[in-house]
Amino acid sequence: MARFTDPSKASPEIKGYDQMQRAFTALIEGLPTEIGAALYAEAQIERTESMRRTPVDIGNLRASHIVLPPVTKGADTTVTIAVGGPAAPYAVYVHENLDADHKVGQAKFLESTLKESAPFIAQRVARRIDLRRTLEGQ
Repeated sequence: MARFTDPSKASPEIKGYDQMQRAFTALIEGLPTEIGAALYAEAQIERTESMRRTPVDIGNLRASHIVLPPVTKGADTTVTIAVGGPAAPYAVYVHENLDADHKVGQAKFLESTLKESAPFIAQRVARRIDLRRTLEGQ
C-alpha cells in the first residue's frame, strides 16, 4: 500500500547543501578560465591548419599566424587568431584573392579552416574541459 504525503506539509531536509552550493559556485567561477584555456588550445590547432593552407612565397605570411590569449568580458570568452601584421602586411590581399594561382596553399586559408571546424568547436571545447577535469579528479 502506497502512502502519499501532502507536499505542502512536508519539510524536506537537505544534507550537504552548503558544500554543494560552494562546489557549484567554484565550478561557475572557474568556467570562463577553463573555457578560455580550451578555446586557446583549439585555436592553436586551427592556426596550424591555416598555416598549412597558407600560400608560400618567402614564408613570412605563414610564419605570421598568432593566437592571442583568451579574453573574457561578461559571459563571453574569445580567442583571436591573427595573420599578417608588420611581417606580412599583404595578408588580407593574399587571403581574399580568389584569382591567384598558388603553387602552394590557397586563398581563404584562415576562413576555410574556421568554417570547416565551426560545427565542431563547441563539442571539442567541452570534451577538452571534461578531459582536464577527469585528469584532475574533479
